[in-house]
Amino acid sequence: MQSSDKISAYVGQICEQIRWKKARLRVEEEMISHVIDQRNAFIEQGLDEEVATEKAIADSGDATLIGTQFDRTHRPKPQWSMLAPVMSLLLIGLIIQLFIFDYGDIFAKHKLTSTAIGIIFMLAAYYFDFTLFSKYPKTIYFTVIAISFATLRLSPIVNGKSYYSQYFILLFPLVFAAIIFATRNKGYLGIILCDLAFLFQAFITIEIRSYTGFFLFSIVSLVLLSSAISKNWFNVNKLYGYLLMLAPFVFFAVFLLMNMSEFMLARSEVFYPSYAPYGIGHWGGLTIEKLLNYANLFGIGRMAEQYDGILGASYFQTDLILTAITVRLGWITTMGIIGLFLFFIIKGFIRVFKQKSGLGLFVSLSIMLTFSLQVVIYVLFNLGFQILSPLSLPFVSYGNLATITNMGLIGFMLSVFRTGDVVKDEKICNKNRKFLSWQDSKLTIDFKGR
Repeated sequence: MQSSDKISAYVGQICEQIRWKKARLRVEEEMISHVIDQRNAFIEQGLDEEVATEKAIADSGDATLIGTQFDRTHRPKPQWSMLAPVMSLLLIGLIIQLFIFDYGDIFAKHKLTSTAIGIIFMLAAYYFDFTLFSKYPKTIYFTVIAISFATLRLSPIVNGKSYYSQYFILLFPLVFAAIIFATRNKGYLGIILCDLAFLFQAFITIEIRSYTGFFLFSIVSLVLLSSAISKNWFNVNKLYGYLLMLAPFVFFAVFLLMNMSEFMLARSEVFYPSYAPYGIGHWGGLTIEKLLNYANLFGIGRMAEQYDGILGASYFQTDLILTAITVRLGWITTMGIIGLFLFFIIKGFIRVFKQKSGLGLFVSLSIMLTFSLQVVIYVLFNLGFQILSPLSLPFVSYGNLATITNMGLIGFMLSVFRTGDVVKDEKICNKNRKFLSWQDSKLTIDFKGR
């Protein structure tokens, strides 16, 4: 038997003891490299290759014992510390909706149903193989686009926007991250393909008329694509790469300024509550400011007579639930809920930046950014700064599709944290080409590399 076959047989016996199949490839690579290094060291000492191989294998230890030890250390990591705040926020949302505000049996039934379905989706995503995002990026991308178009046609129009479709925008950053990962190593062409993917998704957000969704998707996409360029995933001149990346964002900025000037001016006014007593929508910034002024540190606030009863409005169930909580239960309760969100966000980003694979990093980063921006926009809106309408306060505010979508996203992120340590990206080839070159009186534009 050749030395390479002996090493393969030995390492194969080790890997047979590892029950988590995903971990076997990484262990196999590490052990083969280790045994070969040992063998080469013995050969340098003057031993024959066959003898050196046998001695290297013998010195490495018993295959069954080593495999058992690897099996103990290479297992999926349960995410209890991340699941705990999620389940706490879900429970808080249920208590608020069912007992504190008591919006009725129909709302209670919907809230319980959406929470149950959301838990199922989160668990399914938790055990999902997130590497499929790199294997089938186009299929995933166009499936989400198709669902968005379908809901755009079937969804009722509420406050001028497609009600159901706006929540599918929450999936856009995740599928965009998959496109970025799939187009890496394609040079300038890869950035152009990402730009086109962004443009297509951005036009859908405008068609849905969810300007909050457009803002959220644009910010996350900008962070993801600029991060990929900074990591040299596309093997291009970074300055040219950044300029090419910014092209669609500049286009949409000009488009929005030309077509939404009055709307944006109105929104900019309500950023300062005292300048917009009636605001945009059902309750203006000044109304929210007055409600919050009547709130106590603990317990129910001293609401003015003219505001009695308005907390029963459905708007406080969806977009202004933090305001309602502050007035009914006090600032301490609100700060506690915000603190729980902050704990989850900080812990989430710490886990994100510990990811060893680029795919795991970008999948989890896209979700954490989407989640965090939702929370920030919602909190600002509930403090009276109503420049953007909130999509949801994940897990707490009422919204069936929002709850299910957010829980599914968190499940995907926890799947990365659970199994990401054993995922290994393919190596990115380093090329040395120029985007623009002049030779033999010909101008050449190279989209494939630098």
